[in-house]
Amino acid sequence: MPFTISLQFPAGRYVAAAWGDKDAVEWPPHPARLCLGLVDVLHRSGNLPAMREALEWLFAQGPPVIVMPGESYADLRTLDGIFVPQNPSVAEEVKHPRKQRSFPVVFLDPDKPTVFLNWPDLEISEKLAAALRCLLENLPRLGHSASLVIASVFVDELPTGECWRTLRPTGEADSGSPDFRLRVAWDGLLRSAEEVFDAAGRAAEMEKLISATERSAKPDKPLKPAASPRGRHDPRHRWHGYVEVRGSAPQTSPWNDNILVLSCVGGNRLGLPSVWQLTEVFHKTLIDRWSRDPSRGPVPEWISGHRAGDAGSDTPPTIENHLAIFPLPFVGGKHATGHLLGIGLAFPRPETAGIEAATLRFQWRQALSALFEDREDGVLELTPRDKAWSFRLRPDDSPDPKLALRPSRLTRPSAVWTSVTPVILDRHPKPHFEKDPAGWQRSCVSIIADACRRLGLPEPVEIQVSPHSALPGVPPAFAFPAPSARLGRPSRFHIHVTLRFVEEIQGPLLLGAGRFRGYGLLLPPTPKDFPTDE
Repeated sequence: MPFTISLQFPAGRYVAAAWGDKDAVEWPPHPARLCLGLVDVLHRSGNLPAMREALEWLFAQGPPVIVMPGESYADLRTLDGIFVPQNPSVAEEVKHPRKQRSFPVVFLDPDKPTVFLNWPDLEISEKLAAALRCLLENLPRLGHSASLVIASVFVDELPTGECWRTLRPTGEADSGSPDFRLRVAWDGLLRSAEEVFDAAGRAAEMEKLISATERSAKPDKPLKPAASPRGRHDPRHRWHGYVEVRGSAPQTSPWNDNILVLSCVGGNRLGLPSVWQLTEVFHKTLIDRWSRDPSRGPVPEWISGHRAGDAGSDTPPTIENHLAIFPLPFVGGKHATGHLLGIGLAFPRPETAGIEAATLRFQWRQALSALFEDREDGVLELTPRDKAWSFRLRPDDSPDPKLALRPSRLTRPSAVWTSVTPVILDRHPKPHFEKDPAGWQRSCVSIIADACRRLGLPEPVEIQVSPHSALPGVPPAFAFPAPSARLGRPSRFHIHVTLRFVEEIQGPLLLGAGRFRGYGLLLPPTPKDFPTDE
């Protein structure tokens, strides 16, 4: 039986600062924020045993599913230029300077619940449910004091449709990176919150701060108020990954949308044109470290791209689909530079690689262990043989990752896809561009349409080819090296493309001959990719 808590904001706004950035809004509300608010209600209500038992039970149930309004129905803003009254001073001659403040706000529908925390498989007794209802009814706010809330146990069906987003907590079956990391409750949060609160200790610390300030104050300067020690008394936080649940797209690419993100944590600043060298070094490093331990067995075919007994890495891939390594650059937007923020790894769908899903997940955990086991800090350093550059990577664990490092940036279903790295054509377009430009362009379109069909995708209704990408920050195609099919063969031609399909395609989407090494990476463009000065 599902158990759901609904949150309604009667003032039409949710005001709370994000963790680590007071100028950004915390959205969605972290489950731990609600839980700590209920701890405050518990103690204001006399710390009754029935309420305490209900909270301890709730905190031990694990992270909930979160349902919230879509971007079109939740207006996220940061209100700047607001001046708030200062605390009055005991000395008339002491005047506090007026300081400008900003408030991160989400504007919501005040007339109905807009956020839901749902535990799908939860059995709760009537006694615990009654105690939780009492706690929720006495919760006055969530976040800032201006963020009034009506919290209650929700008994109706959860809202669905295009105007709602659903976030689910990640589990053991997820091998990729989450879209979000939220603070969640855990068994023991209640005791942790009570231990660190220590009202007597906080008051004593504040007295010490005030005394120290008074001793250091100069006669000709006003006394500045002491800083509050509140932030040093927070309970221990536990973070959990969340991914967005989307309706199944009519068409999917050969790669699973559960991709892994490795963020850059040091080394040289690399641009998009270095993608081939970077992905080659990563792939060779992965195979080399796997092979160091004979107990792991031979390198899996979905990692190497070759059947057992093939000639080697210079041989073209002989399995239908395998691991794709691609760049995660800062592109799209007014100030995009195109430099790499990390790399992504797309796992093949089991049916396209001839492997069972459980086996693929197990082998990937082995591969991760091989990559990061020799470093205590969990950092992988990539460098070529000539040591010309280095690139340090680590699985992204940021509470609020940059847009380029969110898997949903590449996996969102879309009917329009634009290239970030140029598509390497499977054959040379004919006739020559200078002899027949129109015929050359028709040849490019035909080659790209064939490449889509080979991936099992429908033929695009519109294909645009150009030396330049439509995304800001992406270098032109001629700025990228032209890899050859084999040693001694001529370099292949590559070009930027924009594809439009009649139906939405589920990403990630990589196209062309270099799709396993980062070429032919396409993104679904968003309004943020083409900002205006209005």
